[in-house]
Amino acid sequence: MSPVLLLALLGVTFPLPGVQALFCQLGTIQDVWNVSDLPLQWTPKNTSCDSGLGCQDTLILIESGPQVSVVLSKGCTKAKDQEPRVTEHRMGPGLSLVSYTFVCRQKDFCNNLVTSAPLWAPQPPADPMVGAAEGLFGKAEQFDS
Repeated sequence: MSPVLLLALLGVTFPLPGVQALFCQLGTIQDVWNVSDLPLQWTPKNTSCDSGLGCQDTLILIESGPQVSVVLSKGCTKAKDQEPRVTEHRMGPGLSLVSYTFVCRQKDFCNNLVTSAPLWAPQPPADPMVGAAEGLFGKAEQFDS
């Protein structure tokens, strides 16, 4: 009897290329911080995903005045692969939103975002200009109509 057949009869399985389960970082955060507390860092857990699933990172920062709401999700997903994507929105003076999404399958723990620093650059001190506001994406001028 061949060694491969003997191992198969004993219940030993061999993973097929392209069907292996990935290990991904896992974690969630949903909280509000002062702008001065950013950038944040976190220590994710690890998880084994079901075969065919990918790893994902999703981070949303919503700045409203001196506070920032942070929503983070890391783990396994059925979604198709997506290169890192940052989307920025400005909703008026003092209200901004930036989101980051990434889906990968190229290697274990490829969803390795562990800080908000790539999405959050501290703003320089504000110029003493009337009608100017500092926000997540820099200075925004306010115009009276």
